[in-house]
Amino acid sequence: MDVACGAAPVACAVADALPSAEVWGLDIDPAAVALSRANARRNRLGNAHFKVSDLLAGLPRRLRGEVGAFTMHPPYVARREVRALPREIRGFEPRHTLTDGSPDGLGLVRDLVEEAPGWLRGGGVLLFEVAPYLSRPVQALMRRADLEVTVQADPGGITRVVVGRLRG
Repeated sequence: MDVACGAAPVACAVADALPSAEVWGLDIDPAAVALSRANARRNRLGNAHFKVSDLLAGLPRRLRGEVGAFTMHPPYVARREVRALPREIRGFEPRHTLTDGSPDGLGLVRDLVEEAPGWLRGGGVLLFEVAPYLSRPVQALMRRADLEVTVQADPGGITRVVVGRLRG
């Protein structure tokens, strides 16, 4: 499950790599979902499904307790920091792709950390790609949700992905 999937590069890559997997991409933006569907068709990915959804609301209920992984590259710019972004970012990217409107930029992360465990199977994972300065706050949110936490660094040693694993 790729939440806030945008044009779905992650969902499409997973669907291609794991042809027997049922892959879902969810996004609140209908235009992003339309682009995701077009990308999956273009790449002949019959196992990739996309839905306009506010977080997990659009997932089929039959998947509850069966999901192996959630991925999310959330919009994590704090509400008050959007104006300080360079014009080439602020003027090009839709606002909802930059910020969730929360004071710290972690509103969607908090919401997904709260919702995802009910959908994950034992040992399932929740992966967030975030800016390095947000790694520790995201780890803390996951630990409070009783997830086992690890981090993945890029080749330069900078933390890019925070992973929470459901025990069991």
